Amino acid sequence: MALKEYKRITLADNCVGCLACEVACKQEHDLPVGIRWIRVFPDLREVGGRWRLNYEVTECGHTGPPPCQSACPADIPAWHYIRLISEGKFGEALEVIREVTPFAGVLGYVCTRPCEAVCERGKADEPVAIRALKRFLAEYEMHKVHKGGKKAASVKKEQGAKVAIVGSGPAGLSCAYDLVRWGYAVTVFEAAPQAGGHLRYSIPDTRLPRGVLDAEIDYIRELGVEIRTNTPITDLKEVMDQGYKAIFVAAGAHRSRKLEIPGEEAKGVMYALDFLKQLHSGHRIALGEKVAVIGGGNTAVDAARAARRLGSKEVLLFYRRSRGEMPAIAEEVKEAEREGVKLEFLTAPVRILSQDGRLAGIQCVRTELGDYDASGRRSAVPIRGSEFDVHLDNLLIAIGESVDPTMLPQGLEYTRRGTILVNPQTLQTSIAGVFAGGDVVTGPRDVVGAIASGKQAAVSIDRYLKGTDLRRDRPFAAKVLYDLIKGGKKSGISSLKDEKAAVAEAGRCFDCGICFEALNSGQQPACVKACPSHCIYYRSLSELRER
Repeated sequence: MALKEYKRITLADNCVGCLACEVACKQEHDLPVGIRWIRVFPDLREVGGRWRLNYEVTECGHTGPPPCQSACPADIPAWHYIRLISEGKFGEALEVIREVTPFAGVLGYVCTRPCEAVCERGKADEPVAIRALKRFLAEYEMHKVHKGGKKAASVKKEQGAKVAIVGSGPAGLSCAYDLVRWGYAVTVFEAAPQAGGHLRYSIPDTRLPRGVLDAEIDYIRELGVEIRTNTPITDLKEVMDQGYKAIFVAAGAHRSRKLEIPGEEAKGVMYALDFLKQLHSGHRIALGEKVAVIGGGNTAVDAARAARRLGSKEVLLFYRRSRGEMPAIAEEVKEAEREGVKLEFLTAPVRILSQDGRLAGIQCVRTELGDYDASGRRSAVPIRGSEFDVHLDNLLIAIGESVDPTMLPQGLEYTRRGTILVNPQTLQTSIAGVFAGGDVVTGPRDVVGAIASGKQAAVSIDRYLKGTDLRRDRPFAAKVLYDLIKGGKKSGISSLKDEKAAVAEAGRCFDCGICFEALNSGQQPACVKACPSHCIYYRSLSELRER
C-alpha cells in the first residue's frame, strides 16, 4: 500500500496531554531545542452535556515521503543516503543514489537543488547541504576508493529486445541506465564526437569538471550500454529495420534563439551556445577586449565567464529585467561578478551597430518592470528616450534555446512551440514504439528535470516491450511542482573538505524518513509506540472510513 494513502486519526478523548509523543518524536528525529513537530493542544469541549478538557495532537507530516524526496523530479531519496553518510557508510550511501541515477557527481555540481528549498532543517537555521553531500560521495569514490571511479559489472541482457536512444545528454543516458539494468540491449546514438550532450558542450568545466562527467558516462558504458558517437539519426524506420523494438528521442534543444533586431548578421556577433560548444570542443576562439552578452540565463552567465577567462578585459552582461527575475543560478551570477563580469540590469538591445559588415557596437534602451507575462515574470517595458550606444568588439547572444526540427528524425509531430508532441504521462509520440523526452519535449530545463524525463521514458519503454498498460498506476505527468520551489532557501555550502565535515553536515538532517520507512516496513512511528493511552492511530484511508 502506498504511504501517501496513510492518514492519522487521533482519539482526543483518550489523550491525557502527557507529551510522550512529542518527546519520542524529538528523540527519534534528533530535533534541537525549540523545534516541535508534534504539538499537543488542550481543547475545551462539551461532552455528554458536560464541559471537559481534551487534547489533540496536530499533524506531523512524517508519514509521507520526506520533503526532499517529494521535491526531487528524479525521486532521489536524499534522506536515506544522508542518514548513511552520518553513519560513515559512504559506499552504501552512493549505492542508494545509484539505484536511481548514475549521476551523483554531475548532480553534486549542477543540480538546482529543489530538495534544499523544502528541507525542514531550513526552518530552524540553514538547509542541509544535500547537493554538496552528493558531490562528496562521488569525489570520495573517485579519489579515495576507486581511482577514476568505480568500475561497473556488465549486466546480462535477459529481455531479448534492443532499444535505441537518440541523444546522449542526461535524459538519454538516464533512460539507457535504467533499461540496461533491467536486461535490455541499449544503443545510444550521438551526433557529436563525444557523449554527454548539454553536460559536455554547454556547461563549462569550471562548473562541471570533465573528469566527473567522464567517470559517470564510463560507468554507464561498463554496464553494457553501447554509445555510438558521430552518428546522427534522421530516419526512425531505418533504426527499426535494424532490429530495435523501441526508440527514445532525447536530442535536446540546441538551436539558439535570435534577437530579431537589425544588424544581427554582422561579423563579431555569435550565439553563446555555439560559442560554448566550440570552446568545449577544443577550438581556439579569439575575442576582443570588450565583449557584451545579451541574456540572463545560465548560458549567458557561462558565456560571460568564459569570455573573461579567454582574456577579454571588459565583459558586460545586459539583462532586460532586474536581478530578481534573472533565471540563472544565483551563486553562478555572484561568481561571475567576482570574476569581473559587469551586470547591466533593466537594459534591452535595440539594434546592432556595424561598419563595413563588422560589429561596431550595440544600441540599448533602459527598461522598467511592467505587468507579469506568460513566463511568470514581470515584463520589461522600454523607457522612451533612454537609448544609448556601447562600443563592442564581440557580442554573444544568449536569450534561450529551442528545438531544431532539421536535426531530428522525420515523421514526428510537433507542438506550436516547436517541441516534439508526446503523451505527458507516457512520453509516447505519434509513432508507435517511439518515445521522446528531455529538452526536446519540454524546452530547455535543468539537468535533474532531464534525468527524471529519461527515467519516465524507461518505465514506458519497459511496459511497451512487455505489452502491459503504459498508464496504469502512474501519475498523469512527471513532477512539475518543483519549479515552484526552486527559488527557495538553499545551503551556502558547495563542497565538503573531508569525511569529518560530511558526517557532521549529514548529522544536521532531521531524518524525516524514519517514520516513512517504518510504515513502509509494517512498523509504527515513534509517537504511536510512545503513546501510553493508545490514542494515536495510523491506518489506510479505507480503514479510517470504516472506523
